[in-house]
Amino acid sequence: MLISTLSMPWRHRSLVAELVKREFTGRYRGSFGGMLWAVAQPLFMLAIYTVAFGIIMQSRWGFTGTTKEYALMLFAGLIVYNAFAECLAKAPRLIAANPNFVKKVVFPLEVLPWVMTITALSHVLIAIAVWVVGYAILYGTPHVTVMYFPLVLVAFLPVLLAIGWLLAALGVIVRDIDQLTGMLAHALLFVTPVFYSVDAAPPLIQKALLLNPLTYIVEQMRLVLFIGKPPNLQGLLVYFLLSLVFSMLAVFIFRRLRSSFADNV
Repeated sequence: MLISTLSMPWRHRSLVAELVKREFTGRYRGSFGGMLWAVAQPLFMLAIYTVAFGIIMQSRWGFTGTTKEYALMLFAGLIVYNAFAECLAKAPRLIAANPNFVKKVVFPLEVLPWVMTITALSHVLIAIAVWVVGYAILYGTPHVTVMYFPLVLVAFLPVLLAIGWLLAALGVIVRDIDQLTGMLAHALLFVTPVFYSVDAAPPLIQKALLLNPLTYIVEQMRLVLFIGKPPNLQGLLVYFLLSLVFSMLAVFIFRRLRSSFADNV
C-alpha cells in the first residue's frame, strides 16, 4: 500500500497536473489582480500581524531584536501555518464538493488530497520567494541554508496528505467536521509558535507546544531561512517517518470508507 500510494501522483500525473492547474488558477480567475493575489494576500496579513504584535504589543523573539527581524521570523512561521490551514479548510469538502468524481468508478479519488497538497505547496513556494526578496531588500544576500527548505517541506508533506485523506473521508459522513476544522485552524494560529518563539513561553507551555506537529516544522523553517543554520536532518527524518505512518493510516481509513461516499454526497 505504501508504494502504491506514493507512486499515485506519478501514475496519474496528467490528471494531477490538470487538476492542480485548475485549482490554482481557478481561485484567481475573474479577479482584476489575478495571480498577484497569491502574493498580496500573505503580505497583507503579514503587515497586519507585524503591526499588531511587533509594534503595538512589542513582541520579540527572546524579547530582543528589531521589528524587521520580527516580521521575517513571523513570515517564516506563517508560511508553514498557512499551508496547513489551507489543507485543513479544504480537506472536509474534497469529496462532498466533487460528487461527479465519486460516481465515476474509474476516477482515483485518492489523488484529490494530492491535488490539494500540491496546490498548497505551490503557495508555499511563492511565499518563500517573497520572503527571500524581502530578506534581500532588508539585509542583503540570504543565507545559503535557504536551499535546505525543500527538505523541511518533504518532511511536512505526509502530514498535509494525511489531513487530506482523513478529513475528506470523515467530512462526507460527518458534515460537522467542516465547522470543527474552522475552529481548529483559528486555535492553531495561537498555539503554534508563529507570533512568538518556543523559548519565550513558560517551561510548562513549552512542553505543550512541542506536542503540536506544526511546531517542529516552523522552527526548522526559521532555522534555514533566517537564522542561517542547516536543519536537524535526524530530527526531520524521524518527523518524516512518523508522519508517513500517520498518512498510511489516513489513506487506509479513506479506502475503508470509500464505499459509503456515493450514498452520502
